[in-house]
This record gives sequence, structure tokens and C-alpha cells, in this order.
Amino acid sequence: MKNYRLFNFIAIAVATFFLSSCLKDNDDQRIPGALFTMVNGYTDANAVVYYADGGPLQSPYYPLDFKSYSQVGLFTGARKIAISSEYNNVLVDTTVTIKDSTIYTSFVYGNKTKAVQVITTDKVNKDIKNTESGVRFFNFAEGTDQVTLQIGSQASPTEWTNRAKETQNSATAHQGFIAQKSGTFTVIAKDKAGKTIATRTDIKLVENYYYSLILIGKANDEKKPLYLGLVAQAAN
Repeated sequence: MKNYRLFNFIAIAVATFFLSSCLKDNDDQRIPGALFTMVNGYTDANAVVYYADGGPLQSPYYPLDFKSYSQVGLFTGARKIAISSEYNNVLVDTTVTIKDSTIYTSFVYGNKTKAVQVITTDKVNKDIKNTESGVRFFNFAEGTDQVTLQIGSQASPTEWTNRAKETQNSATAHQGFIAQKSGTFTVIAKDKAGKTIATRTDIKLVENYYYSLILIGKANDEKKPLYLGLVAQAAN
């Protein structure tokens, strides 16, 4: 992914600042809030703009490019998260209840026929050792089915095998992070026949950090071919 990358300690620092903000008339009253990561895997526009209750979360002059992500703080409550293309066409909107001191990620993907937004809750996996990395995998690509992801020579977790294109239900089911060896690896995505459909070299997984590996793009497409993106995630 393009370098909108805020690693865990930066994201947590941002969240701490946001979550510890106080009302001007009462320094002891904290303003409830959450951290919200936005990831653009939508294939039929060069960029998108996110909105919360009609207010833009990116400047329309600096939208969120394809293969990019960014993070903002959100106030709590029922929030309507809408996403538009660079031509101001609303692609999709979802009302979600934002809870205090919680970390979320929104992934937008699909095409002009059907754009999709899924939202995950990003939680620490206490079983992951400080010497390991926490990783999860999502298949957001067009024209793919039963995709298996492999990191280096490590065996693919059951959760990463034969993955269909995601829905909200499947994204929620697989939003947990799985322990993987830290280090620098080549990552491969294969189809149900075992054919490699996407490869990315020099993926660096840092100890005690959390990541999403995502397959985006379109199968057999020259303009937006299949691509393995790496999203540095905050979790709590």
C-alpha cells in the first residue's frame, strides 16, 4: 500500500491524544472517541473520499488514492459512513455505532456495479508473543474465489485457505489477528488450482506489530491487476 502507514505506536499515540481530549469548560471530562482506519481497494475509481454524517474525512482536493489508507478519530454514537468516488458519486453508505476507546477499519472494494464497505473491530490477540507479528488476510479482489495466502515458507493458517471474496460476515469472522513469524518475506496468493495469482516481495513484519494483508484489484486486468497490500494496523 502507499505510505500512509502509521505503525502501531503512532496510531496509538494519535488515539491517546484524541481519546484524552477534554471539553473546554471541564478539563476532567474526556470526549469519547475511536480510531478509524480507511482502506481504499475500490477498483473503478482512482480515489475515494470518506464522509462521516456528511462531513468529509479527507479533503476532496486530496482524496484517498487506490491502494492507500489513512486514519482519523471519530466521535462515538451512530455515525453514517459514506464513501464517494472522485466524481462525487456516492458508492456506498453504512450506519455504524462507534464505541468509545475502540479501533475500527473500513475497507471499500468492489466495482461500479456493486461497491462494498466492510468494517472490522481491531483487537489485540493476547496469544501473540512479543517476538511475533499479528496478521490477518482479506480477499477483496474482483474475479477471484477460493484464494489461499502464504507468507514465506510458513504453512498457511486454515483461516487463510480457500477464501472467497469477502462479505461483512466473513470479514467479521476473520477480523482476528493470527500469530506469524516476524521478518522479511515473499507473500504469495494462489487460486483454487494452486496457481500463483499475486506475489509481493520484501514484506516486512515487525515484532509485536499488527497487519492486514489484502488482495485487491481485478483478475486479468492490465490497469488494476491483482495486488497484495499491507496495512499497518492499530489494535487494543
